[in-house]
Amino acid sequence: MESLFLQTAPPLDPAWLAFEEESGVNKPHQELPIAEHQVAYAAECRSLNAKMLAPGARDHHLSLNVAKTEFIVPSAIASPSVDEADCYQVPVIRYQHTATSSASDSAAAGSQAEEQPDITVLYIHGGGLYVGEADSEELFCLRILKATSVPTTKNVNDTKPPPLIKEVYSLTYRLMPTYPAQDSLSDCLSVLNYILNQHRPDGNNHKLIIAGSSSGGRLVGLLSQHPCALGRAFSGLDPYVPLRFRLLHTSAWDPSFWNSLLGQMKRGVPRDGLERMPLEADETILKTLPRTWIQLCTNDNLYSDGLCYAKALEEVGVEVKVDVVRGWPHTFWLKAPGLERALEAEEEMVRWLGGLLG
Repeated sequence: MESLFLQTAPPLDPAWLAFEEESGVNKPHQELPIAEHQVAYAAECRSLNAKMLAPGARDHHLSLNVAKTEFIVPSAIASPSVDEADCYQVPVIRYQHTATSSASDSAAAGSQAEEQPDITVLYIHGGGLYVGEADSEELFCLRILKATSVPTTKNVNDTKPPPLIKEVYSLTYRLMPTYPAQDSLSDCLSVLNYILNQHRPDGNNHKLIIAGSSSGGRLVGLLSQHPCALGRAFSGLDPYVPLRFRLLHTSAWDPSFWNSLLGQMKRGVPRDGLERMPLEADETILKTLPRTWIQLCTNDNLYSDGLCYAKALEEVGVEVKVDVVRGWPHTFWLKAPGLERALEAEEEMVRWLGGLLG
């Protein structure tokens, strides 16, 4: 893994540079007040998703035979002074296969369908804890839902094995700066507990995967460390990067990693006000974590952060795999879902799901 640590970022891929020029994403733009920016970001995501899933579009097949259910889950009460009736109601979307697709999938699977456990994915959107809603990354949620043991979009008419995933959940957690980051984590934890309670009677016949992008990945790290995630283990004044990783954490301070999608991270308060970051978990916590897959973009302020976390897991014996997307910026597939490299990056995660569950 040491070979993956970089002192400087590689050049950006020509395909991304061409997209920047064509889309204007690298041009100066008007800064909106945060409330307006949140609305605009959610609308932009819906528009991009709708474009990719429309009839005749490359990913239209992902929208077929899917049931989309919206409901709410009460969030955990962050303070004893808050009345339970007044607690935040977390909007949740559940994506499931329709009865038609489930029946055909079961027929294709034969007797193996009865042996396969139910698999649920909780997906947590990114956005720096400042933007994003439950449907902001719907395209990828649907791609996960349609994941099979041999995922491919080269020919959507090919005969495929049945989907691995039974259902995918996504939620609208509370956002900064209106709410503290601890509320974002609390909302995610509440939905996680809801899912676990729904499937508790299944026992060993149910598997749960937690996944997320960007800040959603950070929340995933904290959720995987639950019940320690809400503990008060570190003070807000301590630097969150452990001393042994300081010299490896180059992307946070070397400008070569910064670009039009994510420049230098400037936070108003350390850790966004969270009690600690996933990288600060001690060895006893890290040892208990499940198999982990981390996808990183080299031209990204957060590249070193994810790689250091992977290294920390490796050091304590946790099985961890790292996929490096070289020459591309932070979560580029959200801004440019139509690019071939965006599809490849998403399908790499889907392939990992098959390997994890195999």
